Amino acid sequence: MNSQKDSALITLQGTIKQPVSFKGRGLHTGKRTQITIYPADVNTGIQFKRIDKAGKNTTVLAHWKNTKKLPLCTCIVSSENGVHIRTIEHLMAAFYACGIDNALVEVNGTELPIMDGSSVAFVEQMNSVGVSRQNTSQKIIQITKNYEVKEEGKIIKIEPSKSLYIDVTISLKKIGRLNWRGEMTPEIFSEQISAARTFGRLKNGMLAQLTRFSKDPICLGANTSSAVVVVKGDKVLNKGGLRMPDEYVRHRILDLVGDLMLSGGHVQGKITAVSPAHRLTHSLLEKVSED
Repeated sequence: MNSQKDSALITLQGTIKQPVSFKGRGLHTGKRTQITIYPADVNTGIQFKRIDKAGKNTTVLAHWKNTKKLPLCTCIVSSENGVHIRTIEHLMAAFYACGIDNALVEVNGTELPIMDGSSVAFVEQMNSVGVSRQNTSQKIIQITKNYEVKEEGKIIKIEPSKSLYIDVTISLKKIGRLNWRGEMTPEIFSEQISAARTFGRLKNGMLAQLTRFSKDPICLGANTSSAVVVVKGDKVLNKGGLRMPDEYVRHRILDLVGDLMLSGGHVQGKITAVSPAHRLTHSLLEKVSED
């Protein structure tokens, strides 16, 4: 792995021009929450701060080293006091799309609002207020050798490439095999990936509602306003159906891009994944970093 700061190859770091807020329910907790994104100095990265925890240092850097294993989301946790913020991946992907490297995100709860289940609302509103370019180049993580992580039929690997290239395959019961591959840039992400929504089967959401998973709740806020809801094999309950025929695999790419932002820079390499998962991407970043 090489880290380089070559202005001929990369662009300047960016931060949001002015604060912007979002509110809604969390996908997993089902609780209403609000976040406000503020500009931040160069080389500070994306910091999340819990403002509902008075008297505690609740600022956590969005980095793979600070991740906590929770089902079906990316969660970061303070090593100092255990305060956590979950479901950050869609916003992190939006930061990639908007070219934002540094920001402070204040959160008034344990989870970010899920919005419509995609990144598009975050992308559109942040672009509407604009991005300020800063006087330091982005950090590029150039992959120079192959790395791979496997787990029970899931695999993710990365190999050298001059740009970020993604090849993701998933197989869904009653739906079949879906694949998306191609070069990834902020522009391509915004145009082709950002609107892809998270998805799940109705019976899984009903199970979550009934059991409530009191320790680490999942899917309590899932409905047709916050996700693609699938029934009877491949039928979509959402009005208008899917936004694109392969929306399912595009959302997995959205999650992957969001998790790559936990690297501390911008990854340049070819990523091939079969049934990717948050924990596998975090493990891949760890393996790359430790080398």
